[in-house]
Amino acid sequence: MKTAQPSRILELTKELCAIPSVSGSAEEENRCSDFIAECLRRLAEKHPGRVKVFEPVCERDPLERRAVFGLLRAAVPTDKTVVLTGHFDVVDTQNCGDKAQTAFDLERYTEALRGQPLDEIARQDLESGNWLFGRGSMDMKAGLALFLASMEVWADDPTLAVNILFWAVPDEEANSAGMIGSLRTFLHICEEEHLKVVAALTGEPCFWTAETKAVPAVRPYYTGTTGKLMPFFYAFGKSAHIGNYLHGFSAALLISEVVCLAEADTALYEGSGLDLLAPPACLNMQVHRNGYSVTVPEEASAYFNVLTASKKPADILRWAQMTAARAAAQARSKLMRALLFAEDKGADFPDIDEVNVVTFGMLQRMARQKTGESFEEKRDHFYRSLPKDLDIREAALKECSWLFLQAQMPRPTIVVGFLPPYYPARLNRRESPEEQKLRKVMEEVTEQAKVLSKDEAVRLHEVFGGITDLSFLGFEEMREGAKQVSENMAGWNKLFYLPTDLPGALDIPIANMGPAGRDAHKSTERLELDYSLQIAPKLLAETIQKLSKKRRDGHGRPSSD
Repeated sequence: MKTAQPSRILELTKELCAIPSVSGSAEEENRCSDFIAECLRRLAEKHPGRVKVFEPVCERDPLERRAVFGLLRAAVPTDKTVVLTGHFDVVDTQNCGDKAQTAFDLERYTEALRGQPLDEIARQDLESGNWLFGRGSMDMKAGLALFLASMEVWADDPTLAVNILFWAVPDEEANSAGMIGSLRTFLHICEEEHLKVVAALTGEPCFWTAETKAVPAVRPYYTGTTGKLMPFFYAFGKSAHIGNYLHGFSAALLISEVVCLAEADTALYEGSGLDLLAPPACLNMQVHRNGYSVTVPEEASAYFNVLTASKKPADILRWAQMTAARAAAQARSKLMRALLFAEDKGADFPDIDEVNVVTFGMLQRMARQKTGESFEEKRDHFYRSLPKDLDIREAALKECSWLFLQAQMPRPTIVVGFLPPYYPARLNRRESPEEQKLRKVMEEVTEQAKVLSKDEAVRLHEVFGGITDLSFLGFEEMREGAKQVSENMAGWNKLFYLPTDLPGALDIPIANMGPAGRDAHKSTERLELDYSLQIAPKLLAETIQKLSKKRRDGHGRPSSD
């Protein structure tokens, strides 16, 4: 089977990276989708009848960004189809300092880093000449370039025995509005074109892992992707002048106890060895007040990044409730010690209040009960009053504060729930024939990669250690997860939604089949050239070829897929 030319992959990578399609910059993201669509349209003009292009606006995306689909039919008619997917948005370049704009020009940026202070590995890579630095170089425009360049040669390949559905989306780095908003179009294309999807491969790269005393650094392939939840804690304290500190209850104290308990809590670790997921990490911690004040802080919040493999949203919510209760007990105990000390000094203060812990779902129900029939109208008015450019997590926290006032809850209280977005975990459970086949193919291709790389620094992992849009290609898991999340997610169906009304029970086996690189999102993001341009195309073609072959039954006869 033909493989893409290294020079064409590199050319497309540079052209894609030159478009500064930072998440949230709708004009630039759509400019990138236009570039990709034009590549596909040229292919369709050259191969009429075998290539179709679709450019839907992402459903419910306020920025009206577009996804891009390109369907390449197999040389011999078949319904069997492999999806090649990825995102064309990138994170911003603020961490690149005065070279922020240059970071989109890969050659200039690579040269600009010479003589700059770099960590030892980055410096060695730069001096080797085998690495190209810049934003999007490996996360993940090189993956899209690999797919596009491969489709260009496969369109002329009479041995292509499986349909290829290319699917590029915006916004993966922020809220996955691209993938979520084009799922309905994806299903429509599959139905209208009579496609049977047997696997979905993302062009996300093999992020080189860090070397440890026990494990050498490797390029990991994976057959699953982690889930992500963002549990939040909103502390509502009791106001008092700072001179009467013990008459109040500091929300700042409550939230700091939460962070100390939740950060890196081993109770939420999952996996082992190279598949050990990162622990909970606080992404934001703040006191909410307007301007300077000498009163005890009344409101404070924190939210966490939690990665999951087998744990369900209900498990994480219970963890959040227990963490909040422990934090409340520790904060109250600290205030009780202060109270006893003050009494020993002859002061007299009231008892320290007990702290309530409620879920966001409970808070919503209480607010609805207090507000009555006008609840939805008032909540809609609240959302219309928010600034249009407000981050959706900040908007969701504001909803929590607004609901607390509507519910007329007693203080002090800690509210626990989830903030958007939500990513279901996807694992290859080896249950379906398609899962078993993709797993076997990935095992074989990984072994081939070890030989081709000559350094054998290649491994197959159960799950990708980060977040990918592949989470949304398991419809049953998505629907089940949404049931558990929706009641307790602030901003559900206002700021974030999942299309749980999609028909069918489509659960597509997944894997990554992209290039290799290091330091995603960092100023030293870079692409490993030899592996990405020479080896990755061969591995992709081999994977497609293996997936196109029929399985054999126990007697060696072809079996229906």
